Amino acid sequence: MGVTPADPPKGYPEHWEADVVLGDGSTAHLRPIKPDDAGLLRLFHSNLSPETVYFRYFAPYPDLMEKDVQRLVTTDYSDRVALVGLVGGQIVGVGRYDRVSDTDAEIAFTVRDDFQGRGLGSVLLEHLAAAARERGLRRFVADVLPQNRRMVATFSNAGYRVAQELDEGVVKLAFEIEPNADLRRVMQGREHRAESRSAWRIFNPRGIAVIGASSRRDSLGNFVVRNLVAGGYRGRVYPIHPKAGMVAGLAAFRDVADVPGPVDLAVIVVSVDNVPDVVQRCGEIGVHALLVVSSGYSESGPGGVDRERELVAAVRGSGMRLVGPNSLGVISTDPRVQMRAALPNRVPPRGRIALYTQSAALSVAALDRLAGRRLGISAFVSTGNRADVSGHEMLHLWSEDGLTGVVLMYLESIANPSKFVRVASSCSRHKPIAIVRSGRTSQAFPLGSRPRRTELPPTGVDQLIRNAGIIETASLEQLMDVGGMLACQPLPPGRRVTVVGDSLEMVNLAADTCVTAGLELHSQKVLNAGEFAPQLAQQLRSSLTGDDTDAVLVVHIPPVISTDAAVREVLLAESQRATVPLMAVLHRTEGVNSVLSPPGRDAGHGSVPYFGTVEEAVQSLRRVADYAHWRRRPVGEIPHLPDVDPESAKAIVADRLRGRGGREGPGVTVAIVGSQLRELLACYGIVLLPSVPVSSEDEAVAAADQTGWPVAIKTTDPRLSRRGDYAGVRLNLESENALRAAYMSLGASLDDSALSRIEVQSMAPHGVNCLVSAQHDLLFGPVVSFGLSGVIPELLEDRAYQVPPISNADAARLIRAPGAASVLFGYGGREPSDLAALEDLVVRVGRMVHELPELHRLDLNPVVVADTGLAVLQATAWLQPPDLRDDSLVRRLSDG
Repeated sequence: MGVTPADPPKGYPEHWEADVVLGDGSTAHLRPIKPDDAGLLRLFHSNLSPETVYFRYFAPYPDLMEKDVQRLVTTDYSDRVALVGLVGGQIVGVGRYDRVSDTDAEIAFTVRDDFQGRGLGSVLLEHLAAAARERGLRRFVADVLPQNRRMVATFSNAGYRVAQELDEGVVKLAFEIEPNADLRRVMQGREHRAESRSAWRIFNPRGIAVIGASSRRDSLGNFVVRNLVAGGYRGRVYPIHPKAGMVAGLAAFRDVADVPGPVDLAVIVVSVDNVPDVVQRCGEIGVHALLVVSSGYSESGPGGVDRERELVAAVRGSGMRLVGPNSLGVISTDPRVQMRAALPNRVPPRGRIALYTQSAALSVAALDRLAGRRLGISAFVSTGNRADVSGHEMLHLWSEDGLTGVVLMYLESIANPSKFVRVASSCSRHKPIAIVRSGRTSQAFPLGSRPRRTELPPTGVDQLIRNAGIIETASLEQLMDVGGMLACQPLPPGRRVTVVGDSLEMVNLAADTCVTAGLELHSQKVLNAGEFAPQLAQQLRSSLTGDDTDAVLVVHIPPVISTDAAVREVLLAESQRATVPLMAVLHRTEGVNSVLSPPGRDAGHGSVPYFGTVEEAVQSLRRVADYAHWRRRPVGEIPHLPDVDPESAKAIVADRLRGRGGREGPGVTVAIVGSQLRELLACYGIVLLPSVPVSSEDEAVAAADQTGWPVAIKTTDPRLSRRGDYAGVRLNLESENALRAAYMSLGASLDDSALSRIEVQSMAPHGVNCLVSAQHDLLFGPVVSFGLSGVIPELLEDRAYQVPPISNADAARLIRAPGAASVLFGYGGREPSDLAALEDLVVRVGRMVHELPELHRLDLNPVVVADTGLAVLQATAWLQPPDLRDDSLVRRLSDG
């Protein structure tokens, strides 16, 4: 990266800085231009081809004049903005805008010739548009020469609706920069391709340099080289050591620059003090990715935290990716690669499980567990401190990898939960993802990260993870159990279970456990213990291929310990023909759950998972059945809402923010109230029940005449809104006398603050009081929640959560998810509520928070849902200028 002064220029927006992945999988650093970039800008211009210069300036311009350089590097970060893309400390691209009106700005790009076609222009456009929206702009205009087809395509391919016209030999372009569904879809598609390519390069290197590989067999570098050679790596291995002549039979090189062939991956096993020099050398020769085994970073304390941030900046700034530091390595069993750049001694065979871990200790344990069960892997990565490469990037790769069928993940933290959930939801549609994560209750972050805490409760986070189709387990053993089920058996088509065993007590126990776990007991069969194997074969032939059951659980724990060879042979033979999953509870001589496989073969399709206890077996089946149900459930459609007016809503939001610090950037939270709030809600078809603020009995009577009798009188004081005793409310007032008496009653029981917030409101129809909320969470982005109003649901955190956009099917599931939702369906003799009206409201709130990134929080409480229709009695909302760290608006790598 370029030279950064100790004190940034006045008004310098640090939150605009970002590391990004380009289309070829390399990285670049984006930041606002600074006055001391003059030298870098001259060098950048001198490296442009005459054609690129002509396209930018519409004339030959071989050298920049000093006055032009100063003008180009001097901006106000508001009306004149320029972002530069840097790789290796050099500017490789510049994008800028200049305001030409209150709403419009002229935009221009220049990308160095050797970086054209890598997607840098698209990324600069995304970040410039986000910066412009933050500064109140709504449209970009540009003049482009007709022959500059690549630049014209950059705008249209970005997802913007571009208007074009030819005027005196110049193409004039104009397009709105507000986020829309097309823009997000295109952006996420580019993100998927770029991050998948970036991860692919890690697992498919043509050459690997092991830097720090000594001739000592007990050294980590030597161990990595020997593992690569023993694993049959298809590329070239280059040991790097200043003194070693031979390492594991391979000639060593003194410096990575001396290597004769391409080096795509460098494994760094040197002391932490020597890592910076190694990173610089790797960047200079064009290494794609670094796997840093070295420790001494964030896990070692405050000093290590700083070293880790410097490491990430150096790696990304040179266009590289980083696995680690403190990583145990990566493995690919792809026959075309066969890379074992890892430290663990015991590794599983080739298979269809991709394993992602963060913890070094858990990496060894997970690989050991899989190998012990003979469950094979397609790939493995240990990200260690997870300073750069993270889980969602692996999901981008594995979602389209034909050799991977199941993804298992151990997560100490989630770098970008919003992106992780989005990417996982897409991957889970065709490949199962099972995880175990630590820090669930603390929402823990790794040392060295720059945490932004979620405001959601742990149960809300759990729900968003389940909504993405992710199978969450509670321990490493449970993760292995589920992994074995997914790798060896088909998904259950339903929840019906047949239990077969030779003990009445064990079969009954298994049947009860299935029902308790939420599965459906189809049948239970108790076979003759003396002839169990042949009777089991006959029973399985009818159960495993029919359509009357969705899974079969065999329970066989004989009183006398034996190998039960005949029973195991039957299980394996019948499993080969099964169309529904088969699992067993057997005596475990190994002491752990495992998988039955044919002799001499690794576990795979048709192998039978077996467990030591009924509870373990049923919990694994329940988790897999839940996932299969998630796959089958309808995705639904995003309802068309013809009465929605997002443009007017955005104008209201912009006007409100201009009135209270809209130019001050993220962090300024502003309440929107009164008529502005009513107008904003009305833009999305949400109508507040009429209410009028009053300060006397006479005003209350006049307000009731205005809104229509009967009425309610209440205080909107938030201190009383959560109480369930209606202390600040009087209902069903049908006459002037009743209203005056109610006003006097409130005056006698409320303090001055509560009395200052008295309102008269039309009476809502009788119904169920609900709460519909939306918020922009710092980690998960826009989130909609639903529950019943009241103290008890709030204390029990009986809420349901969903990430928008919300389909009709999502809305239906959301309002049925809380435990108290049965009240809406006529529980206790009530009239069933108008669920269609409630679902419609949820969809509208979801669209509102999705389309308005400035909507920090919205609470509709209470929403009274009657048997016909509903009424929104009260609403509160807060606005905040959008944050460029919101990955729904721009692509960027996480901050560690």
